[in-house]
Amino acid sequence: MHKILVIDPRQKNVKPGWLGPEYNVVQPASYELENIMEEIKDAEGILTAFRPVPPELMEAAPGLKVVARPGAGIDNIDIEAATRLGVRVCNVTGVRGRALAEHALFLMLYLARHAWMKDDPEGWEATPPVQLTGRTMGVVGLGDIGRNVVKIGHGFGLEILVNTRTPDPAYVPEAAIEFVSFEELCPRADFIVLAMPLTPETRGLIRAETIGWMKKEVIIINLARGQAVVTGDLLEAVRAGRIAGAGLDVTDPEPLPADHPLRSIPQVLITPHNGSRTAETTAKAMGRAADNIRKALAGERPINLVNPEVMD
Repeated sequence: MHKILVIDPRQKNVKPGWLGPEYNVVQPASYELENIMEEIKDAEGILTAFRPVPPELMEAAPGLKVVARPGAGIDNIDIEAATRLGVRVCNVTGVRGRALAEHALFLMLYLARHAWMKDDPEGWEATPPVQLTGRTMGVVGLGDIGRNVVKIGHGFGLEILVNTRTPDPAYVPEAAIEFVSFEELCPRADFIVLAMPLTPETRGLIRAETIGWMKKEVIIINLARGQAVVTGDLLEAVRAGRIAGAGLDVTDPEPLPADHPLRSIPQVLITPHNGSRTAETTAKAMGRAADNIRKALAGERPINLVNPEVMD
């Protein structure tokens, strides 16, 4: 029987029979590293969400064949080490983009319509909200998430600016897109949506310097990774009125401590990295992850193989 070890407490509800009778899906007694290292020794597969998978974890499992994640981001997995060890790394793409794009619009509308003033009805009535139609939205990244953000934004009548490494208008043919540099995007956008992978270039993309390029009325939405925003710089910008607000589905650190000052600012809405985790997307993503694991353990090519060189 193939042993698959769940190492992330976010996935503690995954059942032993999730993959079928030929597989033993194991939840550790605790998620402490010491316990994980003991359990991993005879595992053939690892299932993770956001918990890191470093080289030493994979090296501790000589029979390891696959590391699977039911999401697109793979920055928590050491791909180079996995490839060196002959371990297939599988993610899930094209499943969560629409749900996360809907979440982006929820954050935008909450902040633009001043819903944070719900306990001050008189003040809320006297404070004109911002209408999306006719405003400008800047989207950083045009993968599955970014494309869906553009589609929904276009439906709301927003003008669309996009900063991406692959400026192809065919990605979203139904929307008029203007491709610009990040420096050009910042001073023009009323809303900035981060939907790109975390890379050395995008780490700290939102910082004091780049915030200085933006309108004072801008609302920043981060769907990417917490490290794309310098938390202290964002805090100071909101406090000083340099930006109008922020919607954060990801933070740095994550989770943000309960007493962090960002949590006390009404114009900052923080959600617990759950924007893409609807009932529908979770079922699809876990189904795809299961297919990836089964194929990898059967020696077949998984549907979403991040390091195809292991098959060569």
